[in-house]
Order: sequence, then structure tokens, then C-alpha cells
Amino acid sequence: MYLKYHSINYRKDIDGLRALAVLSTIAYHAFPNLVSGGFVGVDIFFVISGFLITKIILENLESNSFSFAEFYFRRIRRIFPALFLILVTCYAFGWFALYASEFKGVGEHIAASAGFFQNFILLNEIAYFERSVDTKPLIHLWSLSIEEQFYLLWPAIIWILYKARINLLGAVLILILISFSINIYNIKFDPITTFYSPLSRFWELLVGALWACISLRNSQEARQFSQAALNVFSWVGLILINIAIFWISGKNSFPGWWALLPTVGAVLLISANSEASINRVFLSNNVMVWLGVISYPLYLWHWILLSFGQIISAGKLSDFHKIALILVAIGLAYLTHRYWERLFRYQGKKVAVLLIALMTSIGYQGWSVYVRDGLDFRHKYVLDLHGGRPPHSDKACLQEFVGYQPTFCRLSYVGKNIETVLIGDSIAHNHFSGLERYYSNIGKSFAMVGWPGTQPFLKKTEAENYSLETGHKMNQLIIGLAHDQSVKTVILGFRETAINSLEKVQLERTIKFLRDNGKQAILISPPPHLSFEPIECTGMPPFRPTLNKECIQLAKDINAQYFIARTELIKIAENSNVKLFDTYQQICIQDKCQLRIEGGLLYRNKGYLSIAGSEKIFEKFTE
Repeated sequence: MYLKYHSINYRKDIDGLRALAVLSTIAYHAFPNLVSGGFVGVDIFFVISGFLITKIILENLESNSFSFAEFYFRRIRRIFPALFLILVTCYAFGWFALYASEFKGVGEHIAASAGFFQNFILLNEIAYFERSVDTKPLIHLWSLSIEEQFYLLWPAIIWILYKARINLLGAVLILILISFSINIYNIKFDPITTFYSPLSRFWELLVGALWACISLRNSQEARQFSQAALNVFSWVGLILINIAIFWISGKNSFPGWWALLPTVGAVLLISANSEASINRVFLSNNVMVWLGVISYPLYLWHWILLSFGQIISAGKLSDFHKIALILVAIGLAYLTHRYWERLFRYQGKKVAVLLIALMTSIGYQGWSVYVRDGLDFRHKYVLDLHGGRPPHSDKACLQEFVGYQPTFCRLSYVGKNIETVLIGDSIAHNHFSGLERYYSNIGKSFAMVGWPGTQPFLKKTEAENYSLETGHKMNQLIIGLAHDQSVKTVILGFRETAINSLEKVQLERTIKFLRDNGKQAILISPPPHLSFEPIECTGMPPFRPTLNKECIQLAKDINAQYFIARTELIKIAENSNVKLFDTYQQICIQDKCQLRIEGGLLYRNKGYLSIAGSEKIFEKFTE
């Protein structure tokens, strides 16, 4: 049946319902033990959004004034300004206060939030109820992504249904049943995907859409109830929402059947007119209405501030500071609404295009942070003050080994014959500083030559781990050093998390080749890979305090594969009758590895030694 619609006036109580939704969400985020189900505020928002958007579309269709372009431009002017401000704020905070690994994650979330696919990123990343969400300042934007995905599809669907004169109530009911069934079925097998997926969440927005269809019909169906009945609706709706807020918790399979509590409760409050007792006395209260008006920017602000606080305090944010941050969020939400959103809300298409460009720009910046590993150069300068980074090469070395075109090339005692050469990958490169001190003390020249990710092994061209570029260069380097009469010792250094049978053969072949050519071969076992970032031992002043004050790596937290590879390397050295310098014994004593030393830190990141660290570790090195 084709239905005709008429407009309904603005209702203050719906803004009050928005306030109830955002307050319950804030309470959950700040005090989850007291308000265990406050996260259902998002479900209330879904119902409100479905109702209002459908009302707007149907009113415009009925007046023959609906335009897809105008609809989306209005959505852009409504959603983008505050969101852009939040994303820029997160980017700025991340730049000054987040470690590279953290900033990388935030960068990905900025890009995902700007593109409104944050929910898809999270369903492959983390459950909403895990404790670690405290350090993810943009996790709450999963719900905004679902709303925008709904806005992207729903106008076209309802336009087709309306123009085709299809029974809207029946069509919406079918869509609700499909989405709700997906929710109920999947919650048993994949609760994380069910929580974040639009397919299992759209039914909540459609419930609001269903009431919009009913309430806008010319028939009396929406007005046939007595005021007493509507009062009952409002009371039951509020009771259902309160049961959800204080009874449901993250331990329940949510959404599932539990999502009916806030969803039905919200639609009952909307269906009761503004004169219903709860709507008139509670939801239409001036304070509730005011909070409802700023609920969107308040929702955006509150969580990033709480998350920032958790990050800076290392997860020890006090209740006092939580309350203070919530008050700050309310103030920022008001200012955002009053002085920022209004700049764009009632402007034309050009402003909408500008907002699209701004959102694209911040999304690109977030993606750039992600693909550039969290812009780790920001904290490298901090770590440089606590041990330093070795340069990749120096001019004299590159001239000496010009025929090999190495990436890493360091040289000490320029002008003297080079008697000892360290070859290998980036791990070997980090050994240079410590070994240089040893060789300079005994008056011998010393060089380091190598390429990233390239083992110092003689490899056959048909080997599966042979690289056409660097593998060939390493082979030529080893052969060249073996035939160089001035070179007496070749040191092999490399990262090795596992030594397979092929690599064992290649290493033994290399040692034999060098010894057959009269060279002394020395192996260096790599230092252990840390389980935490050394930047945690220094912090990022002035915003980020020191998290790991002891700065100790426990042996039990080191990847077990490291010890397997270390044992294998020791066996190879023994069987080949060559010397091995074990860096682990220099770093760790009695299952504890103290990373803080005089002059700074042993490591400059999880896998690489600092200059000071290299010098410390190789103090006991001898040929």
C-alpha cells in the first residue's frame, strides 16, 4: 500500500533521549564497574538516527523536494566538522605523546574514521570489551562508521520503495528480521564481528525507521493510544533502558537478544509523545535538552580525553581526573557546537566540498603515519640523547668498497690496511661501534660492510633464500675478502630468529671457505629482541612520562625461538672450531637484562643496539 506522510514538529524530548544515551556511554567509559551496561547508549543513538533520518527523507519525498545530493551535503555539514576537529586533535596528541607503535595504530584509526570504515578495522583487531581499548582514543568511532554506512545505503533503498509504491512498513519489517537474524545467528560463532558488523547492527537503526514510517502515516495508527497508554510506554521504555544500563555487561553476548532492551526501550520513548510523563518531565528538562544538543561533539570528545588520560598516566587515571576530563569534554563539546559546527551547518555546497577535502586530507595524514611506521623519527631524537644511533655509512668506507655498493659501510683508521672486516646485515651494522673501540685500542684498522636483511653466507644461486641483488653482492664480498691478503679476520654478524638446515649448511660452507683461504672467522650471536620499546624507559617529555622505570628485560619474556637459534649457533661454532662472541651473556645476568647503563640505554629500539650499548656489550670482546 502506498502511504502518504506529513511533517512532525521538533521534539525536545528526543534531544533529552540523546542526552541519556551519551551520559550512559560516558559513565560506562569512565566507571565501567558502576555502569556495566552504559555502552548501550550507542544502541539508543542508532534508534534515534534511524527514526530522524527516515523522517527527513519521507518528508522530502512527500513534498517532492528530496535530493540525494542535498541529503548527503547536509549529512556532511552535520557530521564532518566536529569529526575533523577530533581527528586533528588525535593526530596532534599522537605526534607529541605517542610512541611510534602506538602512533601507527592511531594513524590507521584516523584514516579508517575519516573514511567511515573504522568498524571493519576493529573487527580484525580488538574486542570492544578488552581492557586495552583504553589506549585506543578512536575506538568509539566504530558506531559513527556504522551510522554513515547506513546513511550511504538507506536513502536509495527508501527512495526505490517509495517510488515503486511498495508497502514501506512491510519492507522495513523484513529488513529488520533479516538483520536481527544475522545478529542472533552470528553472536554464537563470532561475537566480535557481530558487534562491529553493519549487517548485524542495521536492524537497530531500522527499528527507528519503522516508527518513523508509522508515525508519519496519515492514518490514526500513531495517535490511537490514550495519554495513559503513552505514559506507560514512556515508563516501560525508561525501565528497559535502565535495566540494560545497569544489568548488562561486557560478559553478555552483545548485541544478541540483549540489544532488544535498549532498542525497544528507545523506540517506546520515541513513540510516546512529548507530553508523556517521562518525556515531559525528565527528557524535556532544560539540562537534558542542552546536553542532547551537544551530544554528538560530547560523544566524540569524551573518549579521546579519557583515553589520552589513560595513556599519559600509564593506565592509572584517578576517578578525580576522570570526572575533571568529563567536565572538560562537556566544555569542549559546547564550544565545538557553538563556535565550530555552526560555521558549517547552514552553508552551501561549496562548504560541503571543502569539508570533504579536509576530511580526505586528515585521512591521508593518518594513513601516512600508518605506512611510515608511526613516524618513528619523532622519538629517535629522544633516544639519541640516551645512547645514540650509528650512521649507515661514511665516505671513506664507501670509496674503499665502491665495487660492492654496500648499504652499510663503516671504517676506522683511514689510510691503514684493513685487517678485520665485519660483514652482515643491520644487526651487524650495530656491532660496529663497540668493535671499533676494541680494534682502535689495539691499533688495528677495522671495517663493517653489509646490506639490510642479508646474511653473511655464501649461497648458491639456486638456493631458495638467494637474492639476485644482495645475495650476489654478499657472495662477491666474501670471495673478495678471502682473496685479500691484508684481511686477516672476518667477523660474521646477523639477525637470526631460526637457523634452518639450509642456512646451517650455508654458514658452515662460509666458515670453511674463509678458513681454507687463511682467514680467521668469528661468529657473533645477535642480541635478544626486546618485548617492549626502549622509549618506555625514557618517555617523551613533556607529555609522556617514563613507563618502565626499572628498564629491565626479563628473560622469560624474550621469544623462546631466540634461545633455540642461539643454542644452534653455539653448536655450529663448536663444530666448526671457530670463536663465538655471545652478546646475550653480556646483556643478561641471572635471567634479567638491565637496559639502563651509564651513558644511556643499551637499545635504541626493540631489535637494535645504541652506540653506547654496542660499546658496553663489546667491552669484553677479544679476537
